[in-house]
Amino acid sequence: MQQVLLVEDDADIRGLIIDAFEDRGLRVRSADSDQAAFALLETEARSFTMLIADINLGEGADGFDVARRARRLNPDLKVIYITGHAAQFGKYGLEGGEIFPKPFDPRELADRVVAAIGPAA
Repeated sequence: MQQVLLVEDDADIRGLIIDAFEDRGLRVRSADSDQAAFALLETEARSFTMLIADINLGEGADGFDVARRARRLNPDLKVIYITGHAAQFGKYGLEGGEIFPKPFDPRELADRVVAAIGPAA
């Protein structure tokens, strides 16, 4: 079964995204910080098909750092970056991923993930 790693420091947003993903039948693990994400990646990197990473995770590493480490451990990992500052990154995506600007409907993000990795098995 395909599994998604969600890295989002805002508990409310994280909860809404998890609910939308689970409603679409996606299996999701979540981390509320860079350190929690790194811990999951160290033991489970190959189990993830996609990484959804908030770019701004507060103090410490950002979503780009998480994605770089994730891809070292799982080079086939697809990445979607979520951010409230999409305009500063342009419309082209970055670092091998795409930008999904906040605010957004979590169901639209779930639909984008399904389109990228396929429906849940």
